[in-house]
Amino acid sequence: MENLGTWGDSIRGKGVEFLEFSNQSDVSLINSWEPVVKMMRGSDATSNFSGKTGAGYPQRTADGSPVATGNRYKLYDTSVSQDPISLRLEITRQTLLYRRHGEAFNENNDLIRAYKNYLTRGAAQFFTRAFTSGAGVSNGTRIVPYGDGAPLCSTSHPRVDGGTAQSNASATGIPLTEANFETGRIALYNQLQDDGVPITAPGELWLVVGINNDKQAQIIAKSEKRAGTGNNDLNIYLGLVNVLSTTYLDTVAGATNNTHWFIVAANYAKLTMIISAGPDIEILQDKNTKSHLFDLMFDAGFCAYDWRGVWGTLGDNAAYAS
Repeated sequence: MENLGTWGDSIRGKGVEFLEFSNQSDVSLINSWEPVVKMMRGSDATSNFSGKTGAGYPQRTADGSPVATGNRYKLYDTSVSQDPISLRLEITRQTLLYRRHGEAFNENNDLIRAYKNYLTRGAAQFFTRAFTSGAGVSNGTRIVPYGDGAPLCSTSHPRVDGGTAQSNASATGIPLTEANFETGRIALYNQLQDDGVPITAPGELWLVVGINNDKQAQIIAKSEKRAGTGNNDLNIYLGLVNVLSTTYLDTVAGATNNTHWFIVAANYAKLTMIISAGPDIEILQDKNTKSHLFDLMFDAGFCAYDWRGVWGTLGDNAAYAS
């Protein structure tokens, strides 16, 4: 509860005048996760995802022989519930009457900023939980992985057609270097659909890192010439690879390590946050205390409904298998 005692000299008549009274939420970390993590609007309490493969390849057929038969396969199902998310600011009657610096105290602005902060932190949890099996809550957001039973980044994703399992993770935890980025890029391009057909047109790539890896990521992606060489080689990543770096992928913000990094193909990745209600802000008054209540409410779910289009490594030079 915010009351007269909470704010001290920011209340009129307390005796101290401030040259500036700032709002720290104005510098909160708001990353644009698009197009790495898509935002969808839903209307149900549970959002369900599934799909199918294509028809595969036509086959050469001898004259007079029966037409070749193909197969289309249903993909694994993924379901995510819409969790209610809420936040309340409670301000006493006298605090509202007598506080100064009203522009810094704007409750609606702060609650909308809090909503954006939640989505930003929530989107990062796809990556902080990328090597963890099963649905779970990470830093306040429940993340649901693809319904194949493996982590988002796994060395053994099953295929619905019974074909050889696939990997979209480094089994040796390779750290971020230009050579290792190329290893991950090729591995991502070589991902197959569930009937064995290669993915096509992955589009622009995003190198997703924490701040500890930001410098190296920027050098790899944006150097005019190839990074770390003296041969004046062309940097093929310039204009092809974007960098998304965020403190939310570092241990300072609750991540498990500072070394993990990811490559995401914008056209193919299926990481999504679903907003099915809100954000709504309701202003109420407590009938007993006359305090004002500013309530933020929205319903949200976070899920991956495929693993393809993502490749990741823990970046710690340690063996990984899951």
